[in-house]
Parts: sequence; structure tokens; C-alpha cells
Amino acid sequence: MGYINKALRSDVFVWLHSVQYRKNYYQNRTKIKNVNGQPLWLTLPVHAPFGVTIDRVTIAEARWKERIQKTVEQCYRKTPHFAECWPRIAQALAASSDSLNDANFRTFQAVLELLGSGAPKVESIGDLPASSQDPTLRLVEVCATLGATHYIAGKGGANYLRVEEFEKAGIEVLWQAFDPAAVVYPQYGEGFLPGLSILDCLCNAGPSRTRELVLNAWAPAGGKP
Repeated sequence: MGYINKALRSDVFVWLHSVQYRKNYYQNRTKIKNVNGQPLWLTLPVHAPFGVTIDRVTIAEARWKERIQKTVEQCYRKTPHFAECWPRIAQALAASSDSLNDANFRTFQAVLELLGSGAPKVESIGDLPASSQDPTLRLVEVCATLGATHYIAGKGGANYLRVEEFEKAGIEVLWQAFDPAAVVYPQYGEGFLPGLSILDCLCNAGPSRTRELVLNAWAPAGGKP
């Protein structure tokens, strides 16, 4: 949900798929709630040699679409908004190739469509003239190309981002402080589990309420309202 918060708080969101794949992170998995009220990792096993970029990672399971469909239906078919939300996401997965990037991008677009008006303009890094291999300078180059005045950085950026390079280009860095615990809504079944996939919020609370909750969990000072 923090990723979607960043997207909704942006005017232009850049899909950065040409960077190194990160093992055991959210690029090939997300956490949902199972029928027993326990957290469950919904994972796509992948072929990902060390150092490979996200756009070169392939899904290493022949019937992954069927498994994802079955798992999600088991966990969420009794939720109030399952019939409203899951078919659009399932359609995106069904149309995907075995490229992890393709599956991710299609589901990302489906989620933005469900959340409705005010979605950002989405640009692919492959369509932008970003030549630098330095992580910070590449982002500065992309921002400058798009005429950006602000860049929203997640907490992971603190490990490598050189803010002074943005400042030289006249771009202000806004540090996202998204709090998963602030996104609270009625969940089907026993108890409440915070920090799950946005799929859980969509199926339980519906698109309109999900958008409101995700937006309100963090707003940049002076940024997009």
C-alpha cells in the first residue's frame, strides 16, 4: 500500500524496471490474509540470477496463474468487495506473459484503474533518456527530463540517495513517511492484520474507501493534495 500511496501522491510516476532485482522483497511477492486469519505470502517463484535486472526476471512456474487465482479466491471470495475488485486484477494476470515485470505492471495498472480518478501519468524508464549508471544521477536525469520540481523518496532511498545532486538540479526531495498501521479497515474473519497487500483493502473496504485510506496515510507537505 505504501507503493500505491507514492503513486497516488505523484503527478508522474516512473516505472523503474531496469534496476537490479531484489531477492526476498516485494518485487515477486505480497502478503495477504488466509482463511484462518493468518498472514500468507503470495509468491511468484522466479528465475533470477544474481545481478539480473527486474525486466529480465522470468516466472519459474508453469501454472502460476491458476495457483494465484485459486489462492485469492479461497482467501477473499467471502469479502464484501471481492466480486467488484478481483476480476479486473485477475484479468490483468491472465493477459500477462511469464515476465515478472509484465505481471507486475499489468496488475499495477489494474489497481490504479480500480482506485479511479486522479491516478498519475505513468512513464516507463525504457521510454526516457536515462543514460547514467549511477542510481542517484539516473533519478535526477529522469526528473529533469520530466520537468519535475519534487521527487518522492521511499525510506530505502536513505541508503544510497545523494540529496545534494537533486538540489543542484533544483529538485526537492520529499521523504515518504507512509505508516501501514494508519490504514485500518474492517477485515473479513478474525482479528486485524496491518500492512497487507492493497488487494486485502480493496476486497474488504472497496475502491473508494481504499483510495481514501491509502492517500491519508501519508501526504507530502506542499506536495500533491
